[in-house]
Amino acid sequence: MSKKRSLGKKILWAIIAVVIGLLLVAGIIFFLTMKKASDNMAGSNRILSETIREQSSAYLTGESQLRMMELAENKAEIADALFFEFERGVCTAASVAEQIYSHPEEYAARSVPLPDPERDGELTIQVLYSAQTDPEDPAIREELGLIGNVQDVLMSVNASQENMASIYVATESGFMVQADFIPAKKFDESGNLMPMEAKERPWYEGAARAGKPFFTPVTKDAHTPRLAIMCGVPVYCEEQLMGVAGAGMYLDDLEDLIKSVDLGEGSNACILNRRGQVLFSTYEEGTLAAVTDAPDLRLSEDEALAEMTRNAVAGKPGVSMLTLDGVPSYAAFAPMKSVGWSMIVFLSQETVEAPTNRLLVNINEMTERSLQESNRYIRNANVLLLILLGLSVYIALIVSVALSNHVVKPIRQLTEKVGAMQGDDLDFTWETDTGDETQLLATSFQSLTQRMKEYIRENEVITAERERISTELSLATRIQASMLPSIFPPFPERAEFDLYALMDPAREVGGDFYDFFLVDEDHLCMVIADVSGKGIPAALFMMASKIIIQSYAMMGRQPGEILTRTNETICSNNQEEMFVTAWVGILELSTGRLIAANAGHEYPAVKKPDGEFALVKDKHGFVIGGMSGVAYKEYELQLEPGSKVFVYTDGVPEAMGGNDAREMFGTERMLAALNGEPEAPPKQIIARVRGALENFVKDAEQFDDITMLCIEYRGRTEPED
Repeated sequence: MSKKRSLGKKILWAIIAVVIGLLLVAGIIFFLTMKKASDNMAGSNRILSETIREQSSAYLTGESQLRMMELAENKAEIADALFFEFERGVCTAASVAEQIYSHPEEYAARSVPLPDPERDGELTIQVLYSAQTDPEDPAIREELGLIGNVQDVLMSVNASQENMASIYVATESGFMVQADFIPAKKFDESGNLMPMEAKERPWYEGAARAGKPFFTPVTKDAHTPRLAIMCGVPVYCEEQLMGVAGAGMYLDDLEDLIKSVDLGEGSNACILNRRGQVLFSTYEEGTLAAVTDAPDLRLSEDEALAEMTRNAVAGKPGVSMLTLDGVPSYAAFAPMKSVGWSMIVFLSQETVEAPTNRLLVNINEMTERSLQESNRYIRNANVLLLILLGLSVYIALIVSVALSNHVVKPIRQLTEKVGAMQGDDLDFTWETDTGDETQLLATSFQSLTQRMKEYIRENEVITAERERISTELSLATRIQASMLPSIFPPFPERAEFDLYALMDPAREVGGDFYDFFLVDEDHLCMVIADVSGKGIPAALFMMASKIIIQSYAMMGRQPGEILTRTNETICSNNQEEMFVTAWVGILELSTGRLIAANAGHEYPAVKKPDGEFALVKDKHGFVIGGMSGVAYKEYELQLEPGSKVFVYTDGVPEAMGGNDAREMFGTERMLAALNGEPEAPPKQIIARVRGALENFVKDAEQFDDITMLCIEYRGRTEPED
């Protein structure tokens, strides 16, 4: 009883001390934390504002630049589409003209009228002549009748494109077939038809010089105040320039396109040509206003503007920061690839950062209100903490008294029962119902002792079973080893060859096997095989396969027939669906003639006299046991004295290295080991390959059987007199 009271008092005072100590520490930490939080909140507000400004500014700047870049690329693509459609129409006219010139026999002559001023405003076809061209020249009349067949295409293309001013085909001979709406503009004030010197026009000269589609700089239309651009495409016949197809396009849509750019207040846009000049702009004045003879901005004294212009003219997309007429702005530029121009979208820095500034004002106001509320909560929390401290001490005192009596007695009973267990006596029972963790512990201990007794009994059974299996595996290992030839040299009285073989199973018993035996006095049969799977089943299948192959070989069969008959025998009763790869070779000792057949096995490595080992990629048959009705083909190798043959199972090339890359040994490393000392006898050659494998795999676990066989053919020597 005294011990019980002693333990109960210890629990009582320990609980009281812990509760009071924790509450005091928690109260002090809480008070100091709240005071520190109150003191630092103002400073935190400043840091928060700066952080938000930096991060928000960076984010909004990035988003704005992304939107600007997307808008610039979108507008550039729209403009490119306009020019592409325009250029395609001119190319169509040029293609039709080339077809007409190349195959004149397919076209009848068609007349082309002169311009008719009465049809002004109506899309008409007409012919114009150079001042040096005689319309009555028979050659000119014949060519005009021929090329007049292009008029339907010109009318169709012009009618299909809203912004096309005119489209035409001008010839080297000095006339031009044209489709437009202004035939009256072809006459002077006196009513005389004006000549058309098409070959002197920039679109003609540029296309003829370039040999490909050519766009002129932007010019004002000769008959209207509208801006336009011309495109010329050369027309060839048998590599001779016959003329140029051309067209003019009004650029009203480009002006509307840049006016549609709207990213809010402070946004603008412009288009630069390939000379760095502003063609169109939403700026009405200033550096980027569209003016006649606009300066080349690549030469601007503002290095940022000049650098951006150089990049834009070079066809590069991007975003730059620069100051335009005193206004810091971002500029996103994207190329218009068809004409080599660039679309540029501008947005002032003030517009980009305006959301951040508004956000900071709102955050400062909310933080100030939050600080006032926090101070009030801290004062109330301190008062509440003192009340909870006193209440907690009173409750802890009551709970600790009851808890000490409730816990100590069951623990003492449990200790006494556990202490009574000695030696092999593992019987433990618990009848007291405490309804708490003590009862759970006692029940768990009771279950544990029961499981321990069961485990001891099971362990005794398992140990006996393992000893039996170990004995049987050891016996199986010896039986399997005895099945393979293991005495070397195997035929010491035969000087025609030297032979050595090795089989290293991955487990106690393996599925690989080798074999060699004399079929008669002049024929040596060699076999190497690999059974699918590992362990006892593979070993049993191996022994059966070895016996079957040897039986057919001793009947005098050739390698192909040996494999064919072995496959049929195994397939006739292969319920486990196992298979075996095999290589069989029969060496005629008197001549060195080797006849072999391969059933899905690895390629043999052969060394000629004074040469090196190399793989012989023989024709593989299907694996034995995989499918009945397979006929295996043979091949022949002629071995000279000093030749060697090395055969192996896939455990050699597929051995995994101990490095992190988990690389396989491979046939290249195998050949390197073989050719390290190719003139060595077979036993040393196999030892070199085995050593190379061990250095490669290091400490990695062997996962497959390793089997090798090497024979050196020495030839038959005549006995000395």
